[in-house]
Amino acid sequence: MTRVSENSSTAALKFALNKTKAKMEDLQLKGSTLKSITKPSDNPVSNVEAMALSSSTSDNIQYLKNSEFALLSLNVTEKSLEELTDILTKAKEIAISQSSDFFNADVRKNVANEVQQLYNQTLAISNKKVGLKHIFSGTNTLTAPFDPNGVYKGDSGHINLEVSRNFFVPTNLNGEEVFFSSEESGSIENPIQDLGPFDKKSTSKLNRDIASSELENSDHNTASDVPFKTRDNIFSQLAALTSALENNDPKMIQGLLEKFDNSISRLVTLRTKIGSITNSVESSRNVTENENVDHTSRRSSLLDADVVELFSDINKQQAVLKTTYQSTQGVMNQTLMDFLHR
Repeated sequence: MTRVSENSSTAALKFALNKTKAKMEDLQLKGSTLKSITKPSDNPVSNVEAMALSSSTSDNIQYLKNSEFALLSLNVTEKSLEELTDILTKAKEIAISQSSDFFNADVRKNVANEVQQLYNQTLAISNKKVGLKHIFSGTNTLTAPFDPNGVYKGDSGHINLEVSRNFFVPTNLNGEEVFFSSEESGSIENPIQDLGPFDKKSTSKLNRDIASSELENSDHNTASDVPFKTRDNIFSQLAALTSALENNDPKMIQGLLEKFDNSISRLVTLRTKIGSITNSVESSRNVTENENVDHTSRRSSLLDADVVELFSDINKQQAVLKTTYQSTQGVMNQTLMDFLHR
């Protein structure tokens, strides 16, 4: 009969005890974290999927931040277009009333001061900012888009933000498409000459500066008589209205009505464009938020432990560990006297 050595028995008992303790430790760790996976080797497939869901959720969080900034910029832009529309509507109402022969030169000169304030309001709106960035400068956002003479300093670009995976939206309008007409006017010597008679001696300094600054920024060669192309803009319309009122020129005032109508129509079209972009950003944001909820639910099913089952297993393992301790007590705690008395 083969005799089992004491060392062999002790080693076997220690192995069983350590195995039971290791399982108990693993259950206690899961109980403290309430996770069914404490290390990748517990479930490699579920762990890889959970990591992919975490990465996608992180991307979505940034997309949501982009969406919030895009909505802020779009809302400010839409509000600015609304204010510009109100200004031009007011200017058109003034032009309609003052084109009548009912008013005299003194009345028109007084009304010209009101139009000048409309010009100043338009200039303030054109240089509006969101944070440190101008909304009408195109991509050159750190530079004020218009100087006091209404000369555009920005570019024709747009700032695009990714509000969901591979979905980019423009978050601004540049000053050219907002304040300038889409078509070039004919060849003229003065940028506002096409608006009617222009008496330089009686106009304000501001109107003279507008004319001279636009001449300097054109391709016109002062050494020759080559004409240049110009684009009608909101600033020149308001400046021309001011000039016409100061010069008591009803015919010139009446000629501005169609230009005001065109500018108002352009602004309404741009507001519609901004509204459609805003709706697409909001829809994308809702989809991303729902996607995050789905990712969280799926990740929870992969990683989170069943609390009832987990603590039931802990109680069972505690009973097993206690029984193991009791069964090994008589063997592992023997002394030399126990062997002598056999």
